[in-house]
Amino acid sequence: MKNILKAWLRKNELTPNPNDMMAVVSPVGKINKSGLIDAIMEEGIELKRETIEDIVTRYNRVAASFSARGWNVDTGLVYLRAIITGVFFGKKFDPEKNGIYVSATQGVEIRKELADTEVEILGEQADLMHIFQVINMQTKAADGTLTRGRNVEVEGSYLKLMGSDPSVGVYLENVDSGTEYKFEEEFIVINHPSKLMLLVPPGLDAGMYRLKVVTQFTGSNKLLTAPRQTVFGQELTVI
Repeated sequence: MKNILKAWLRKNELTPNPNDMMAVVSPVGKINKSGLIDAIMEEGIELKRETIEDIVTRYNRVAASFSARGWNVDTGLVYLRAIITGVFFGKKFDPEKNGIYVSATQGVEIRKELADTEVEILGEQADLMHIFQVINMQTKAADGTLTRGRNVEVEGSYLKLMGSDPSVGVYLENVDSGTEYKFEEEFIVINHPSKLMLLVPPGLDAGMYRLKVVTQFTGSNKLLTAPRQTVFGQELTVI
């Protein structure tokens, strides 16, 4: 069965060309390991669910362990490679200046699926405000992680924080507890229409969060009467 990937077109605010458009994928939903195993069971496999879950869990653990020990791991789905970040002024690894992350790039199975995928353009997206990606500046990766005490770059359009409404700001909402943290002004390093640079608070609890930006910015001298907001489509993990 051919895959259909639906997307909206929107003006690319990172370039001055008014005809420069970019496609933003319209997300269908979120699926985790349990949901994937459900899909496997629906195919009619002759194994118990517990057996499949045990195999998948062990496979993931072993692949992660090999990559963490310096192996270049080809899972068939992705290629995993450990990378050490930061500069070394001495001869030892310094957790305050250096970090470790695993780079994941598409493998054979993903390339096969992409070759059998059609893109369906839904039209031009009406709301100009959008978050394109979030980059962990410690690891230089847009992998959905935020490191406490380090910077994170938020790229998008119409993100500049402007306006006197008390709701204007950047928020992280804890997925489990619903607790919402609003970035203090001193933690907002860069405030541009297409880019925000934020310092992730060192004391923020680890966990899964949703990123939200609220502003009255319009791109002109006039401000919106009521603030508008955008929520990043991917949940972020604070580590």
